[in-house]
Amino acid sequence: MDSYTVLFIAAALLIFVLIKGITDDKKREAKLEKKLRDNYGKAFKREYDALEYDLISHYFKNKGTEESGVIDDITWNDLDMDNFYMSMNYTLSQTGEEYLFDMLHRPSTDKGVLEERGRVIRFFDENPEVRIKCQKAFAAMGRTKKYSLTDYMKRLNDIREENNLLHLSCVLLGLVAISMIFIKAPVGFVLMLIATAFNVATYFKRKGEIDPYIICFAYIVRTIRESKALLEVDSSELSDYTDKLRKLLGNLGSLNKSVFWLVSGRNLTGSIMELPLDYIRIFFHLDLIRFNEMLRDIKHHRDDIYSLIETVGFLDSAIAIGHFRHTIGYYTEPVFDEGEDTHLNIEGLFHPLLLKPVSCNISADRGVLVTGSNASGKSTFLKSAALAVLMAETIFTVAAKKCDLSFFEIYSSMSIRDSLSAGDSYYMAEIRAMKRIMDAAKAKKDVALICFVDEILRGTNTVERIAASSHLLKSLSSDKVLTFAATHDYELTYMLESYMDNYHFSETIVDGNITFDYELLEGRAESRDAIRLLDMIGYDAAITEAAFETSNKFIETGVWPKI
Repeated sequence: MDSYTVLFIAAALLIFVLIKGITDDKKREAKLEKKLRDNYGKAFKREYDALEYDLISHYFKNKGTEESGVIDDITWNDLDMDNFYMSMNYTLSQTGEEYLFDMLHRPSTDKGVLEERGRVIRFFDENPEVRIKCQKAFAAMGRTKKYSLTDYMKRLNDIREENNLLHLSCVLLGLVAISMIFIKAPVGFVLMLIATAFNVATYFKRKGEIDPYIICFAYIVRTIRESKALLEVDSSELSDYTDKLRKLLGNLGSLNKSVFWLVSGRNLTGSIMELPLDYIRIFFHLDLIRFNEMLRDIKHHRDDIYSLIETVGFLDSAIAIGHFRHTIGYYTEPVFDEGEDTHLNIEGLFHPLLLKPVSCNISADRGVLVTGSNASGKSTFLKSAALAVLMAETIFTVAAKKCDLSFFEIYSSMSIRDSLSAGDSYYMAEIRAMKRIMDAAKAKKDVALICFVDEILRGTNTVERIAASSHLLKSLSSDKVLTFAATHDYELTYMLESYMDNYHFSETIVDGNITFDYELLEGRAESRDAIRLLDMIGYDAAITEAAFETSNKFIETGVWPKI
């Protein structure tokens, strides 16, 4: 087979690959558009591996966690926010999902900011063609999966800079080898083997140092490239964002030049074109050459890149929130009262993660104390109310029919666990969690505090628990603090009735079976079905009758009798 035949076959294969690649790209785009139209507003779950989910949080952590009002780890875990986030993360880009994660950690007390979020969410929801156009751009940006962009943006100064002399020499060697194949084939093939060995070895030596940076740079370039599609949105509703993007893309124009070899290939889309592009890039060091050129530019334009990430992330998040709104039974946008009175009023409140939630109403301008038996609904109510406030101040969406409230900083102490590694008992972990709430309540701030406490001080004996918890809850009852607490301690409903309103959940026992209606009722719990259950499952009647008698005496006198 002569060299011309080889050239003809290679050219034919290249043409085939190009045509196939273009055809496949069109099919994928059509398939994506159909998927976006059909799935919007429908609930579906995405699988996360541990590393991928951890990396999503790095934008939030790198941005800083010390500012006032940030949701801390205890409250985040108490409210099962990881599951909530995964249930509503309908973003299509890494930038979007990182921004959404950060948003849920940073409640805003700026009414204008929150109302603007609501406006953009509604705009995308009401304009499907614009939404789909933007979603296609976000999907093309994709995700890096193994790396956090902001991690490597922070480490730019750690990477060794180099010139391109070695890499340009590899390009020259490769071109000479290819040329020799057509001039003197035997010599050309030998030279090709030498060039391949040298070029591949030197490629992977440098690539091993900078591979995460290459992937992150490629993501930046894809974000710049695909953001151009957002500029085509002709709507005054998004003009503030498109104008900002246009300015940023102008500043970052140098990063979008000669980047084909940096962003192509790498098995990002599954295109048949990707494999040969990978080989070409390795042989000629094309991505390394472009990387070295881009490194200085990216350092210089770091602030512009962060602004681009924030703008694109917000728009992707806004669409995801609109999608989420349609996956729950109903929702409302909150109404914030910036007056001095502290209150939380919600109608039709429910927990959006429950398959068959029972709604309730709550109107509170002072503390709320909830009683009831185990599994009656106390903890779920506290979590629903806390989540409602957090959703209102982050995604401007509440799982309720109506919601008006003051602005709050949010804290909780609900799902405390022993910390063996820290040497803490359950009680120590609990009082540390309460201490941070007390400290936040004492701090002088313009924004009120709302806290949610489940079974306060359950880790100690009855006498000390009631004595201490009564005064703790009293201290958390002021004009600037709204406390929701659940307890089994009946005594607290009397001791704190001047400071907190009593609510309860009840149960019904029929034919030996206990059922719960999960309805929030005013007043303290009067039921003593816990003692009745002892009798129903066969405990000695003398024990249960005596228990009822002792209980009745305490309710009548407020003093526990001797037995």
